[in-house]
Amino acid sequence: MNLHAGTGRQSARDFRIPIEVLHGQAPGKRLQQLLDAGDSSEFERWVVIAPVLAAPAGWPDRLRLIKTATDEFSQEGDCLCCALSTEVSAALSRLFFAVLRKEQPPVSRVFVVTASASAQPMVQALKHAPFLGQRYRFEPS
Repeated sequence: MNLHAGTGRQSARDFRIPIEVLHGQAPGKRLQQLLDAGDSSEFERWVVIAPVLAAPAGWPDRLRLIKTATDEFSQEGDCLCCALSTEVSAALSRLFFAVLRKEQPPVSRVFVVTASASAQPMVQALKHAPFLGQRYRFEPS
């Protein structure tokens, strides 16, 4: 926790990249609502991680999409280590280093799309995986 010297207040400056998990019955619909309501000038700073074969029709050119082969959040019975030590965490690590090496533009927000009923696997991964937790923070939707 960052505290202002002598004030006991938590610092408002958190430079970690926010991650929002779009989950539930229709996560794609929630993403579409965000795109419709969002500022298109921000799209180049947003990244979407989703289990899809191809970008949906009408996908904005400047919005980056990282495709995963599976929806690892929605797989029942997996522990945190099994569920998040694969595609999503690897994609987040690669993304961070690509931005750091200036191979990709800066990122202001990451959206993880899943059919899972819960965002808890991401919350737990950010809590228990130091590399990810130091670079990303969970942003409730």
